[in-house]
Amino acid sequence: MSSTASPRPPLQVYYSTDYALADGLETVTKSRLLAALVAAGEAGPTKLISPRAATEADLLSIHSPKYVADVLTGRTGSLEAGPWSPEALLSVLASTGGIRDAGLAALRLGRSGSFSSGLHHAKTAHGEGFCTINGLALAALVALEKVAKVGILDLDAHFGGGTAEILQHNQRVVLVDVSVNRYDQWRPLDKARHSVDLVSDPAQYLATVARVLPLLADCDLILYNAGMDVHERAGGLKGVTTEMVRERERLVVAYATAHRIPIAFALAGGYMWGGLTLEAVARLHLETVQAFAAA
Repeated sequence: MSSTASPRPPLQVYYSTDYALADGLETVTKSRLLAALVAAGEAGPTKLISPRAATEADLLSIHSPKYVADVLTGRTGSLEAGPWSPEALLSVLASTGGIRDAGLAALRLGRSGSFSSGLHHAKTAHGEGFCTINGLALAALVALEKVAKVGILDLDAHFGGGTAEILQHNQRVVLVDVSVNRYDQWRPLDKARHSVDLVSDPAQYLATVARVLPLLADCDLILYNAGMDVHERAGGLKGVTTEMVRERERLVVAYATAHRIPIAFALAGGYMWGGLTLEAVARLHLETVQAFAAA
């Protein structure tokens, strides 16, 4: 009598059409193209799931009451990625809820993700750098209701100063930040628990990522801010190629898999600043989805 192994369930990725606006910055438009690539089967076995939108209570757990009121009512007239509108607010709330739900899904399934962008620069009392709500901070706090320690691996081109401002005092959070641009750089108050690296030589980029991954070894969940804006044509460092980005995603997923640490990704940055089309930016983000789907 022969037996066959059960097929691995598809990667669950959170996305809804509410994430994407028809026009605007890449932060609020690229997820639509990436979802189309996934729906066409280009990512491997992947299932798109609609998240629950973030609630006012979610926002108040990480941001000041005045700032939350500003975001929800639109009284300032704008959000970080563009003008305030009901559709723009819905995009922010859906995307924020997506990374929260992806973190919880990873705890159940081992891996998950969300097509969320515009997270890590948002501070307690204001948005910054195209980031309105710090969904990474929310996802970490929600996960900490179920586990002892959460790590945030931020490989966006820019530092996650907002995440650090909100979370670095929390003894149950580990922040590992590797960037290629000084924007939003922060200073760790506890160097034994947090790590900050600025890479200016592309030849050292992958080695730096490999060096810092063991800092997450005792975490119960990794939230991975998988920015593609490190790429030389997506807003990043000259010499960081598609092949290097692909290897970076392989390193991250392989580390989490080998150490049996649940992991959830967010898209983070990726722009047309170097002459790429929006579809080309989406295809860079597809590298993350493919690596997770294959794990």
